Amino acid sequence: MSGDRIPIDLKKATVARLAASKVESKEESKLDSLHYDLKMAIMTRVPAKSLMKFRCVSKMWCSFIRSQELVDSFFAVSSTTQPRFIVSFSNNAFGKPEEKLTFVFSYPEGSSSSSSSLVPRFEMALPVGLRASQGYCASLHGFLSVYIDHGLIVCNPSTEQVLNLPKTTQFVGYDPIGGQHKALSVHLRHPSSGRPHLLHKVLTLGGGGGWRWRDIEGTPVPYIPVSVGVCINGVIYYGGYTYNNSTTDFENNKNPAVMCFDVRSEKVSFIQAPSAVVLCGKDAIFIEYNGKLASIFVHPPDARSIPFALWILEDAQKHEWSKQSCLFPSSAWESVSCRRMSFHGANTAGEIIISTSVVNTLKVQPFYIFYYNVRTNCVRRVRLLGIGDNEEFQRSYGFQNGYECYVRVAPHHLDSIAFLKNHHHHV
Repeated sequence: MSGDRIPIDLKKATVARLAASKVESKEESKLDSLHYDLKMAIMTRVPAKSLMKFRCVSKMWCSFIRSQELVDSFFAVSSTTQPRFIVSFSNNAFGKPEEKLTFVFSYPEGSSSSSSSLVPRFEMALPVGLRASQGYCASLHGFLSVYIDHGLIVCNPSTEQVLNLPKTTQFVGYDPIGGQHKALSVHLRHPSSGRPHLLHKVLTLGGGGGWRWRDIEGTPVPYIPVSVGVCINGVIYYGGYTYNNSTTDFENNKNPAVMCFDVRSEKVSFIQAPSAVVLCGKDAIFIEYNGKLASIFVHPPDARSIPFALWILEDAQKHEWSKQSCLFPSSAWESVSCRRMSFHGANTAGEIIISTSVVNTLKVQPFYIFYYNVRTNCVRRVRLLGIGDNEEFQRSYGFQNGYECYVRVAPHHLDSIAFLKNHHHHV
């Protein structure tokens, strides 16, 4: 990890395109002369950003780096290294779409309590803002799924490939068995009878053939989706309300549930849930906690603490949930100016990752994340360097005038050199 300061002009940090070599045949012969296993062993240990530059050396290098064998081997090696967490934050320059920028940094995810600050690695910049109503960013097998101001995108920070998904897309998940990313659209229609009706459509990303949505039939019960979701072990979970198909009074006959979309089988099921688990819109908080689905319900703060309930799905087949009451000390939150908490998941030690939801643009100050230990109620604070904490940076990139500059965090990110081959849409 480099300790170099993040450049104020981030254009200097973008990947430069190398000129094609005039001695291509010699470079090809040098690479081709290596034993295949040795080539794989070397290339899987080269940083992903460097591999992207090496594609320009020759057609043979490009073909080898884009090969599925190297893509799979590179991710396998990446999986044995320390994961990183992604932090994306936007300047949200209102009224000036051409000036909007979202920066993507990554930080080491180690659970050591000895670190008081972390140095970032610049990943990429996007010419868009983040959506205010959807505090969502997730890492799915090397790709990020992020809500921006005009929809949902999927991007790979290592390759800088960006996919604009259709505006009807609500969720993205990953099937670890089939090795496929899929997008899910749940569209509400009201037929002539006046009863709500849902259309489910699925799109396989990278499957070839462009945008081909497939209809899904046979949902277990009628329902209405009400929140964003989270993908855990090949299942997308999102909040909803089920109801009796014969009822005409939906408001008084709805039942809270967590909907489950199996990315591999493309089947929809549901889990009965306490009412505190299923909240609407941006009030809903679903995270992965120790490999399980969890929901967080934040209570009004008091003088000494910010209480919240952690609901954990213990048994999906039996619809069983457990509840843990948590107290985040108010004194720990006094170091930040934003009152709004964002919960981003948990690290490998089981600590819940918490931060403010915006970057302060009224004055330059450090940006912190907090790790909350559920078992001990202890909190530790770590400063993230590079998150708008430089006056020249804020002035150069529009982080001023009190605009709300949103922050999103995605834990457990691993580098991947994969491309989704059938889509070449850019934001």
